[in-house]
Amino acid sequence: MSAPSATRPLTETIVITGIGMVTPLGSDPAAVLEGIKAGTTAIAAPRNFDTSLFACPVCASIDDFRPHDFITEAKLIRLMSRDAQLAAAAAHLALADAGLKSDRFHAPEEIGLFGATGMAGLPVREIAPLLKASTDATGRFDMGKFGEEGLRGVSPILSFKILSNMPVCFVSICENIQGPNAVYTPWEGHGARAIEAGILALIDGDANCVLVGASDVKTHELAFLALEQLGLFESWKRSEAGLAPGEGAVFLVFETAATALNRGAKTYASISNWNFKCQQGPPQAEVLEAAIHSLAAPQIGAVIAAANSDPVLDRAEAEALWLTKIDSLPRLSPKQHLGDLFAAAAPLQVALAALLAKQLGQTVLANCFGHGAEQAAFLLEPL
Repeated sequence: MSAPSATRPLTETIVITGIGMVTPLGSDPAAVLEGIKAGTTAIAAPRNFDTSLFACPVCASIDDFRPHDFITEAKLIRLMSRDAQLAAAAAHLALADAGLKSDRFHAPEEIGLFGATGMAGLPVREIAPLLKASTDATGRFDMGKFGEEGLRGVSPILSFKILSNMPVCFVSICENIQGPNAVYTPWEGHGARAIEAGILALIDGDANCVLVGASDVKTHELAFLALEQLGLFESWKRSEAGLAPGEGAVFLVFETAATALNRGAKTYASISNWNFKCQQGPPQAEVLEAAIHSLAAPQIGAVIAAANSDPVLDRAEAEALWLTKIDSLPRLSPKQHLGDLFAAAAPLQVALAALLAKQLGQTVLANCFGHGAEQAAFLLEPL
């Protein structure tokens, strides 16, 4: 491979000291990894809505999530969308795993928060009163009725649930994080950008600790409708197979190695390099290959693959891995077990890569390749 070409030189060793996730396969990161390795899948026909109107018949849902287990303020829960509830839960778990809940080592203003969210959307039941008041006798949307009657029927808390920045905002509120922050949306590459932003905040000295991650919920009717309109279910129409929308949240705690050592924190792995490449139009193996090829490592031992279950995307990834001569390495494909978490997919892959690097004692590549123009790759090194 060629020389390292991370977006910025790594003047500090950046380590992961906490992992929190809420996924269709559970909230224990080690158990999620073992479930994927064992071939366990959460992908099935949804129980809360009918998919017969859509080309995609399946999704990956979280069936046993209880927000009260993670968020103590009941009034706050009522203001939160499911995306926000999952984000708050995963962030809480990450900080607890890093040992920063009971004995906070960093002041609130020293902790950065960089998160990604998907396209704002709610289940139909949440906006049914608005829709009903805004349609005419034939069932068509009437802009006049929307202005005169529909808006009067809107719950005042609806805006808290549909704004794309609110999941990250609620994480900040719940965990009292007051440092530098940013929100990215809505695709996998934007979840990867949140990770990069956290790394750069540490390198630049803007924060002593950062919480990075994402949440996304694509397991309801309006999410399916948006994905169908964007053409993401085309492979289901062509071959009766394709991506399975999922839901979940993943957050990670990053610190410098020196800071982690100073406070006696456990560490999972270090991020030794990363890179982004952009593409326009259909996915090109050469674009993806360029992102992977630019990352130098003594030896990559395994790959956390994108494996989008879309023939076009998967062909591009397979060609890119072949071009970089790592196509024969052991490979895990979380989207085939947890569904596609879209904005949260990259944080999930990086978290799994860190766990696997620690387990194997080898470098692991997280190939964050999905829908959207930006593609990313991260190298996770054992410590």
